[in-house]
Amino acid sequence: MVYKRYQGVYRKHYPANRLAPLLAIIVALSPFAIDTYLPAIPAMAQYFSVNIHLIELSIPIYLIGFALGQIIGGPISDNHGRKWIGTIGLSLFFLSSFAMIYVSTVQQFWLLRFVQAFGGGFGLVICAAIVRDLYDGKDAAKIFTLISLIMMIAPLIAPSIGAILLQYYSWKAIFILLSIYSFSQVIVIMLFVPETKRLRKVAGYEYLNIRQVIKNYWVIISHKSALTYLLCSSFVAAALFAFLTEISFIYIEYYQQSETTFAWLFGLNIISMMIFNRVNHYLLDKWSPKRILKMGLFIQTSAALALFIIGFLHIDILELVVGLLMLIIGSFGIIAPNNMACYMNYFPKTSGTANAIIGSAQFALGAVVGLILSYLHNGTQLPMFSMILISCGLGLLSFYRKP
Repeated sequence: MVYKRYQGVYRKHYPANRLAPLLAIIVALSPFAIDTYLPAIPAMAQYFSVNIHLIELSIPIYLIGFALGQIIGGPISDNHGRKWIGTIGLSLFFLSSFAMIYVSTVQQFWLLRFVQAFGGGFGLVICAAIVRDLYDGKDAAKIFTLISLIMMIAPLIAPSIGAILLQYYSWKAIFILLSIYSFSQVIVIMLFVPETKRLRKVAGYEYLNIRQVIKNYWVIISHKSALTYLLCSSFVAAALFAFLTEISFIYIEYYQQSETTFAWLFGLNIISMMIFNRVNHYLLDKWSPKRILKMGLFIQTSAALALFIIGFLHIDILELVVGLLMLIIGSFGIIAPNNMACYMNYFPKTSGTANAIIGSAQFALGAVVGLILSYLHNGTQLPMFSMILISCGLGLLSFYRKP
């Protein structure tokens, strides 16, 4: 009863319509950091005088750093509070972003992308944890849906911004912009994001040492019911990262589209995701998150199968590829928030650690997929289409595993 009363006080001071935008602009930093420089990948390859796949490797490197940032930052935020770890992480993101404008080799760029991502992982991990501190069940699903909708603005406009900066300046201007954005997020966290440490103490949370943290990780990973959602989320995220790794090659080099056209084609996927997201908001009034999640997985896997078939048959119709990718990527608008709500519902006291695990699993598997795609890169669409189908199919199978 005391916990519920404290929770009600926090909700009153930080209502969903105020909290969601604050958290969304923090969460949006990572897709913004990836999507803004996608149009610049061919230009960066020319600048460093390397093959394009070496620049594409910076995406899985970023994902590895992001995964490590979450897995380390999650339990620290559980122990010491959300604001502190978020401020430290995004400050690191800011410094590494600014340093990128001075790199002279692709290896230096890789290193700074890793550091940048590590700090970004610290920032992201606090957001879902704060939602779980304050909300649960359908309420949490609606908050995650609202956050997802707002944060989609970033990947919608990011490639266009990157293309404009590339046209008038150079790829380095993209990382100057990321420096400004991340610095503003440090201010947002320090001044406006709630610290839920006191609420968690009322709920009975106790300080954890390293041994207890490791034990918590094992308890969460081995939770049979939650494992369904952990695996499902990781595999469908792998499909998304396969798309991000190769899409600049597919649109710009394979289909010979300009950087500006690429930005528009990429943006169609985000518009599709926003539409699915809005549909999800209304469906939650009638259906459970689990039921909606199942529907999203079926849509995604069916579209992935069709995409693989046209790639296998060498059907090079850009409009068909764009349409199917809109279904695959768009369906994340109903898959991601409902999967997260179902998963986080099992861990009310270790939400930071739980969020770190699911985030790290997504980005780690995404990094593996990115590395595999870099190895399989053969100048055709089939490697990306195959990896998307395998990832979506495994996500659907994971949903039906028996706890």
